[in-house]
Amino acid sequence: MPVRDASELLYPAVCETIAVLKLDPDGADAAAAKLAQRYARLIDEASYAKQAGVLRWLGPELLKVLESLGATPAARAALKSGKDKPPAQETQLDRLRNARTRKQA
Repeated sequence: MPVRDASELLYPAVCETIAVLKLDPDGADAAAAKLAQRYARLIDEASYAKQAGVLRWLGPELLKVLESLGATPAARAALKSGKDKPPAQETQLDRLRNARTRKQA
């Protein structure tokens, strides 16, 4: 396997990002942090021939984990603005419960 320039590696960048977030290594975010590190390592370890495919599958997954940790600009902006996830769509079960509540009232 050819040697890659360190600036192309994701694993060190992910580790640095997690360190900056100051997550408790044994806390609630520990599993997500480990998952992000594992995804980054798998992407980095892929051969050049396979890296495009690995990035296609694991890149979006890595991004989702980083977003859940508040490690992306969009996630931090949402945290600062106080916005959480958009409200969930009302499910059929919710509509039935609401109809029953209105009927009982």
